[in-house]
Amino acid sequence: MKTTKTILASIWWLGRGTATMMGVAVLLALTIGAASTALAGTGVGARFDLGKTNTVNAVSALVGSVVGPSLKIDNNSAAVGATALRLEVEPGKPPMSVNSTTEVQGLNVDSLDGRTSTEFLQESTDRDDFFSGKTYTRSGNGVSLNAGQSAFATASCDPGDAALSGGYNFGLGNHSSVFSVGTSGDAYSVGFRGPTSVVPEVTCADFPPLRP
Repeated sequence: MKTTKTILASIWWLGRGTATMMGVAVLLALTIGAASTALAGTGVGARFDLGKTNTVNAVSALVGSVVGPSLKIDNNSAAVGATALRLEVEPGKPPMSVNSTTEVQGLNVDSLDGRTSTEFLQESTDRDDFFSGKTYTRSGNGVSLNAGQSAFATASCDPGDAALSGGYNFGLGNHSSVFSVGTSGDAYSVGFRGPTSVVPEVTCADFPPLRP
């Protein structure tokens, strides 16, 4: 028969071996887990980790058939600069591409070809076309100058109409030198030096309410 000492020695050896195997198993689990975390999001089939930078070498696609959007990003922060999405590309590259020409409701565009909306003629609600087919000419008040004097003479359209082009007529006597001409909004101006008199004229696009 085994003595009590022999039995205790056998139990100790068995317990030590079991503890060693469990330790190896735990070590392997920790090692594989750490490696999996380090490789997360780095290749095809890897998971996407939120709150971390994910590096990929292939296109990630979300494909499905749902009623409504396939992806929703909701940022509840009220801080300055908080947005739901940011797209970054290299200089000269478009930030996104689409396969549809359908209008996106609520998508505001600040400029078109580098120009803001205030730089374009506004379409009236009671017109079908964008640009008026009717024009008229209006003369401005004449301005007379003595030698050495300079001034601007202006001819204006009706409020809401647009100045298309302009011109001027010199009065009798010595003609002056013109140093500035141009249209702006609903007016045409000419800058000149005396001695002479100038009467400016402007050609206008007639927008509603139309002239009789």
